[in-house]
Amino acid sequence: LKGTAQASSSSTKNFSKMSQGITGGLVPAYATLAANVFAITALFQAFKQSADITNLIAGQKALGAVTGIAYGTITTSIREATNGMLSFKEAASATAIGISSGLSSGQLEGLATAAKNASAVLGRDLTDSFNRLIRGVTKAEPELLDELGIILRLEDASKKYAESLNITGRRLTTFEKQQAVANDVLTQAEKKYGKIADIIDPAGQAVNRLGASF
Repeated sequence: LKGTAQASSSSTKNFSKMSQGITGGLVPAYATLAANVFAITALFQAFKQSADITNLIAGQKALGAVTGIAYGTITTSIREATNGMLSFKEAASATAIGISSGLSSGQLEGLATAAKNASAVLGRDLTDSFNRLIRGVTKAEPELLDELGIILRLEDASKKYAESLNITGRRLTTFEKQQAVANDVLTQAEKKYGKIADIIDPAGQAVNRLGASF
């Protein structure tokens, strides 16, 4: 029976032949298939991201033509404020959110600089720090800013802003309250992290810039 089935006389030899069949046929075939699927998936993602960025640029131009705001220029300024470590997509998204919420280009650049300095001091991801600052200011959510060492007290920020503009006898408008938050956050960030820009080694940021450029 074993001779007819071409089977070995011992379990060790049987296992050896089975292993040879797996490693010689199944494993290489699966590895080739997996490699091809991975390559195709990576290629698709690259094309998708490229298309997304292209659409984003076109959208900025169209929105700028309607509103008269140079979204592309502001996006570039934000990226320059982070020494190129922030991706175009994140900068463009922040520009759209910030401008629509009433922030100025100067305030957005200030928040980008604050995110760069805070991430260097705290060892945090720059994109996450920047998004926290943008959302923390536009939504006035102190809990988003706490992890960056910025303690936002809405009442105190509003009071300081009102005093700076000599506003008395009325409540601040929604826009004024947002400006109060933005000014308070930028002031705290400058006091805590402003000097770090003078001692940061630019070479240490090379990898982040490379990733954002890629």
